[in-house]
Amino acid sequence: MPKILVTRHLGQQAMTVLENSGFELIVNPEDAAPSREWVLTNLSDPEVQAVCLMHSQPSDKVDEQLLNAANDNLRCVSTFSVGYDHINVKAANARGVKVGHTPGVLDDAVADVTVMLVLMTLRRVGESIELVRSGKWPQLPWAPFVNCGHSIGHPSLTIGFLGFGRISQAVVDRLLVFTNKTQRPRIIYNSSRRRDNQDEIDADFSKRYGVEVRRVEKDQLAAESDVLIVLCDLNPSTKDLVDKTFFGKMKQSAILVNVARGPIVNSDDLHDALTTGQIWGAGLDVLTGEPDIRADHPLLRVKNCVVIPHLGSADYDTRNKMAELCARNAIAAVNGDELLAEVKL
Repeated sequence: MPKILVTRHLGQQAMTVLENSGFELIVNPEDAAPSREWVLTNLSDPEVQAVCLMHSQPSDKVDEQLLNAANDNLRCVSTFSVGYDHINVKAANARGVKVGHTPGVLDDAVADVTVMLVLMTLRRVGESIELVRSGKWPQLPWAPFVNCGHSIGHPSLTIGFLGFGRISQAVVDRLLVFTNKTQRPRIIYNSSRRRDNQDEIDADFSKRYGVEVRRVEKDQLAAESDVLIVLCDLNPSTKDLVDKTFFGKMKQSAILVNVARGPIVNSDDLHDALTTGQIWGAGLDVLTGEPDIRADHPLLRVKNCVVIPHLGSADYDTRNKMAELCARNAIAAVNGDELLAEVKL
């Protein structure tokens, strides 16, 4: 009988889908990461035709070692994630192995966290929480502008996006609710390239949102944004894209929010920009080197920087949808059907 290898318990909703598939399951018995050896050994079982895994974790990393260990009957690597490695997808496909992922189900959850970080950063919520936790609130002398931050309702605000895909558009839907209704904001964004029909695209966006929406080049994005949100892919062209030069073009009153991938923003240069007053503040859901971020990390010691531990998709509804899609991709592959969400390069 065909088997499906499951390297983590996917929650009752997805596990029920797997259990009802009629296939035998090999499930990691621990509520933790399995050993790499456990994964590789079970993949060598000739009856294992699909695997549900967390490719970003060391035990589950989809690389040459994993593909070499897999039996010749493996049809699908179904990863509980949106991200993937292009090189390893090609290597898997070359061996007749499909790669499934879980796109499209986490847009709303990431957009929610993005808006939260924008508001927290503008209103200095991180340092205000620390003020209370440290017991220093009673010693703080009251003054008209004590603890003041910037308003998302500021007249004619410019909100910028580095990357303008589905998640960015979901963020716009949410943020516009908070903005000034008489002196409306405008939206500027940078995408990988200017399309031949770019003016038409922007006109459609502007009509949809009721505010000006326009694609600009990166330098203009940096210079004009009051709120700059990073939501582009991480690839060789975007690694360290937001660096010292980029920060040097930003307004001193501007904030940066990164909910994409840590290495898009150069951490050292961000630290310098925050501590020298080059920008007002930053809100980070992602950070280079995560999750190995120690308490003495320089960005955790900067009062105008809010850091949270990659919570973008971390709500129960979203994670259950991701888990179920991961399971259904694996089942479809074993049945010889098209994957619900296959990485196609």
